[in-house]
Amino acid sequence: MDIGVIASTGDPVTPITGLELFVCGRVCLFGEHSDWAGGFRSSNPDIAVGRTIVVGTSNYGLFARVSKHPNKLILTSTTDEGEQMGPFCIPMEPKALLKAAKKGGFWSYAAGVAYQMSVLFDIQGIQIDNYSTTLPIKKGLSSSAALCVLVARAFNQTYCLKLSIRGEMEFAYQGEILTPSKCGRMDQACAFGAQPVCLDYDGDQLHVEEVSVGEDMYFVIADLHASKDTVIILKDLQAGYPFPKTDVQRGVHKLLGEVNQDITSRASTCLAEGDLPSLGALMEEAQVEFDRYGGAACPSQLTAPMLHKVLKHKAIQVHIWGGKGVGSQGDGTAQFLCKGRAGQDAVCEILERDFPGLHALRLDVPATTELSELCPKVQGTVIPCESSSANNHGLMHATSSGSIVSAASLCK
Repeated sequence: MDIGVIASTGDPVTPITGLELFVCGRVCLFGEHSDWAGGFRSSNPDIAVGRTIVVGTSNYGLFARVSKHPNKLILTSTTDEGEQMGPFCIPMEPKALLKAAKKGGFWSYAAGVAYQMSVLFDIQGIQIDNYSTTLPIKKGLSSSAALCVLVARAFNQTYCLKLSIRGEMEFAYQGEILTPSKCGRMDQACAFGAQPVCLDYDGDQLHVEEVSVGEDMYFVIADLHASKDTVIILKDLQAGYPFPKTDVQRGVHKLLGEVNQDITSRASTCLAEGDLPSLGALMEEAQVEFDRYGGAACPSQLTAPMLHKVLKHKAIQVHIWGGKGVGSQGDGTAQFLCKGRAGQDAVCEILERDFPGLHALRLDVPATTELSELCPKVQGTVIPCESSSANNHGLMHATSSGSIVSAASLCK
């Protein structure tokens, strides 16, 4: 059977009645692009540590039922527009899975994660029915990373692998980078669900800490219904890494280094104190700095006329504390911090009325006290090691006290 085709009538798919899973997407509130920039510290230690503040799209995600299969990965999916895709069926054999991952396309993400699982664990196959999707696809909300986390979590819970959420995140990342879509480590932060987290990127090291939220927050995520080319954006911004050669490239280093560290540090304080007016002002400041340095490096994509037209739309200003671009920036998606539920409703109504084709999503981030019963505690640093084995997956863990403990840190 061709590893890249859907199942034939001679290879029936059994309806799933097993485990129910949900994985949300993620929004980068601050620090976009600094994840891959910080990764270059392995080659140039003069580059500043990258830092992002990320929150899950708790009301938008992937819903799935999963169960064991004796020897295959079988995946069916339903898009956010209701289109049913698959089933995609492939033997749980490393060579076949790796080939499918490198081929690219929607199914490659699942194949990449399944490959990582198959070479490190003594497991059989799995059947995943992604029967509902409320997360918009290709809108800067990490829909591909959500799928990777879903597959990692499905294997983890179905086969009782006892991986922690951070472990699931790592396997999802290692699976996605096998595909032609080269993501940064930030995207898999959707594994933490609704809990906002701060991630530091220091070469191959990733440090994750939860972020306190002192006040309920009401965001609007606006799909601008325009166009951008993320490949060009990444190519132009990364042109000066690891070693900048021009003033424009040094400006990008400054943007994703000292400027970003300052803004994310102040943003963490504002979040903890529930100071939403100041947080909104920081969103505006972050956009100004990105336009200044990022726009100079990639004017063809980051001039972003539609993004700036929507951000400055006069009718919404009374209802928002601030706004900025999302993800890779450009004319893709905008985010707004609104003045309460009423402000959120007003922004959605105004934007969809005044910009035909624009689609506005509501994202609620409750205060930490409301999150505490819903989200796991996040602490410590997971450090990918040069050596690996089937027992520790090449990972070690540094506790909050700085001590290194065993690979059980990836387990519950």
